[in-house]
Amino acid sequence: MKAELLFKSKDVTGEGVLWLPRSEKVLWVDIESGYLHEYAIYKEQYFCHKLPDMISSIMVVDKEEQEVLLTMKDRIIRYHLENKSFSLLKQFDFIKPGYRMNDAKMSPEGRIWFGVMHMTNQKGTGYLCCLNPDLSVSKVLVNQNIPNGMVWNATGDKMYYADSGRGCIEEYLYDKQQGTIVLNGVSVNVPAELGVPDGMTMGKDGQLWVAHWGGSGVYVWNPMSGKLIDKVEVPVPNVASCTFGGKNKDTLFITTARSGLSDAEMEQYPLSGSLFCI
Repeated sequence: MKAELLFKSKDVTGEGVLWLPRSEKVLWVDIESGYLHEYAIYKEQYFCHKLPDMISSIMVVDKEEQEVLLTMKDRIIRYHLENKSFSLLKQFDFIKPGYRMNDAKMSPEGRIWFGVMHMTNQKGTGYLCCLNPDLSVSKVLVNQNIPNGMVWNATGDKMYYADSGRGCIEEYLYDKQQGTIVLNGVSVNVPAELGVPDGMTMGKDGQLWVAHWGGSGVYVWNPMSGKLIDKVEVPVPNVASCTFGGKNKDTLFITTARSGLSDAEMEQYPLSGSLFCI
């Protein structure tokens, strides 16, 4: 499988791709630039929202798709796509200078799970947190490297989580009532030559579709066997996030990054930082 260019961009770190089925738009962010991209794919209409700080992920909070949640460096805000206004949902005072929020996902029952990483020293300094509906927050996993890519299975009783720094995807038993997790083993150990696991999504068949930073693709892993099933070739090295969408929910949208590439590599991979699909 080979991905095709959908929208040419120059994102430093394109991340957090999200499909809005009602409005038929794809959203994604450029973390460092504070850009929220909005693209109506069938109308080919694009708009860029500029926020005052880094943005690392996006979550929908209303059925009308007018308002989204954005994770910023040390807080989550509500952002209105129409009138461009925003308000604070939660400030995290425990996120100290030098750290930032990373990937975040909303669980089936509505809790927000998010990773926090150090921006330079990423060995055992990160952690995974959970924000409850009452806005209480807890650190669930500590001594992580780069917390990333949370997804849940169809029944919502298993959560998969990637630590990019350790190059693995772990399976956790998930209690929807309590919002707690119990490690059930490592589902996938990614060989170093394939890059590291970053953002991921789950296909209808229960396979994990994982963006590989440094791996030039989205890799399809069987979470039960840990075996590699397939690969979507992407013509850039650093692939950061992916999600399914489109009219039939069978289009895979893929974000990529220019971060970490030398001038020579940018010449070799000029579409780095763009949005792809298959």
